[in-house]
Amino acid sequence: MIKKAIQLTLFVHDLKEAKDFYVNKLGFVVREEEEFEPGWRYLAVSPENGNETMIELAEAKTPKQEQLIGKQGGDTVMLMFESDHIERDVSDLQERGVVFQGEIQGVPGGKGVVFKDLYGNNLDLFEPRKE
Repeated sequence: MIKKAIQLTLFVHDLKEAKDFYVNKLGFVVREEEEFEPGWRYLAVSPENGNETMIELAEAKTPKQEQLIGKQGGDTVMLMFESDHIERDVSDLQERGVVFQGEIQGVPGGKGVVFKDLYGNNLDLFEPRKE
């Protein structure tokens, strides 16, 4: 029986610049980083060490993978991150250079705002409604 999602793969142009964005701009932590053989480096990040889901930042190796960079969610949000205080987090992220698409607004179940990663993927910051 499938129990949970533990990792998703995000194609990037350059592992060093992707790592810089996710670690230094978004404040994520490196969970795994290892070179298995020349040309194959595994790098996974997550919002914090205890988080069960990791994002593998994978350097695109084929033309098809290159075409997916920045478009992995199509025109919709590719990935949503939960915040416990969205106004504070948006302010902190803006200070680090993250650009948001509009203002925080009410959405089903809480409030949210979209931002883009360094390659143009739509990501969402969401704060669930407190009951």
